[in-house]
Amino acid sequence: MRAVRSKCAPAFLAAMILSGCGDSNNPAKPPPAAPVAYMMRSTPQNVLHNLEIAYSHMDSSEYKGLYDSSYVGTSQDLNDPPGTMPLSFTYSDEVGHVAALRRSPTISSVSLELGQTSSWNRLESSDPSHPEWAAIQIAGTSFDIQVTDGYNTVQASGSHEFFEFLFKPSAPEYLSPTDTLWQIVRWTETRSP
Repeated sequence: MRAVRSKCAPAFLAAMILSGCGDSNNPAKPPPAAPVAYMMRSTPQNVLHNLEIAYSHMDSSEYKGLYDSSYVGTSQDLNDPPGTMPLSFTYSDEVGHVAALRRSPTISSVSLELGQTSSWNRLESSDPSHPEWAAIQIAGTSFDIQVTDGYNTVQASGSHEFFEFLFKPSAPEYLSPTDTLWQIVRWTETRSP
């Protein structure tokens, strides 16, 4: 296996993978893994934990439930020339991305790690028009995403990434210990110089 280190943000990594940057001489794709246990989405931290699992298992059904249908994500690399517009992603983009990973006959494994939960900074909403939302900020020191496509592994990691997730509470859920379930409504990723 040849490892390729990418200095780009995860969104750029996703674009590279789905555009076919891998080796077409792929070993047989392994069968789907046994079902995994997800946590109740009763806290924003549980949502991110489920995000890591769903992405790593290319589970588009679970993945789409983690996002609010009004979701908007942005990705900006501050190393880009001045005036470069951030990339923008919608609910459909996120769900379609994971579904495409699953459908690809050459992608055999995917791994997403957002670091230790103790390093996640839980805050009140940074959106004054939505004080009911919650926020989690993550400095990318422990961030790592890897995708094995054929005999190539594409990786993005490093200490220059910064993420902010905003979570929207959804209708009360009788199975939830807090009577509230959470979904990701915004995700901002920034790569610093």
